[in-house]
Amino acid sequence: MVVTLSGRDAFRSELTAVAGRDGRVVCLETLPRNRNDHPFEAAHPDRYFSLPNAGSVLTQMVTGLGAAGFRPFVVVTPGAVEGRVAVPRTLWRDCLQAGATVVMPPEKFPEGYDEVRGLSGIPLAVPCGEKETRAVVRQAVRSGRPHCLVLGGGPGTDLSWESSEPSVAAARLISVGEAGTRLALAARAAAPGLGHAHLVYLDDARLSAAVAELGAWTGTSVVVAAPRLLGPVVRALRDRLPEDSVRGVPAAVGGGGADVAEVLAAAAVG
Repeated sequence: MVVTLSGRDAFRSELTAVAGRDGRVVCLETLPRNRNDHPFEAAHPDRYFSLPNAGSVLTQMVTGLGAAGFRPFVVVTPGAVEGRVAVPRTLWRDCLQAGATVVMPPEKFPEGYDEVRGLSGIPLAVPCGEKETRAVVRQAVRSGRPHCLVLGGGPGTDLSWESSEPSVAAARLISVGEAGTRLALAARAAAPGLGHAHLVYLDDARLSAAVAELGAWTGTSVVVAAPRLLGPVVRALRDRLPEDSVRGVPAAVGGGGADVAEVLAAAAVG
């Protein structure tokens, strides 16, 4: 496990680099402007927009940019931004439907997770670590299609392992996101016999494809993810793996959450 840039910082860095090669890439944020903090603004000031009072104007901008051939990436923070300024809770959906790739943090992920996951043709990615985040950003730009990216602000965790099947009679961990992957790796270090699968894309199409691979295992599967992601992912897997025993363990995001012992208990290791 290698600690790297946070997902948000890796996103900013990679989008800035990609924009240097592709003049169609535009970055819009609902956060207050901070020129010293954003590499995209420093490198491409004519394609960076800070809109802390965002609302329908942002959606209109996204629509116009798309019509003009640009590829807008919108960083949305639901709820209050500063003082009385608040971002409409539906802004993420409006921007996706207008053709933008939307970025938001896991701790602010909207209650409409199932709605995002079910939006036709929109990939929903929760990458872990700098390498995965950069790869997802490049893929979003290459595809020319709107994506929804859930990126954390804490230290990233790059994975230097291959997915593994559990030993006989052991359970399998399924990690999602930064916090979930860190906890799953710690649990597997304590119990090497556990299998480990890692999910990056959670939209219907890609989740169904992943389940086709996961379906060969008929034992217990333990999903480890941030609380906002855990319930929906567990439900989605249970819908697709009716014969499996799918359990969930919440991973800490900024305090709280389960520890290794709780993961091992859910996997019946002890």
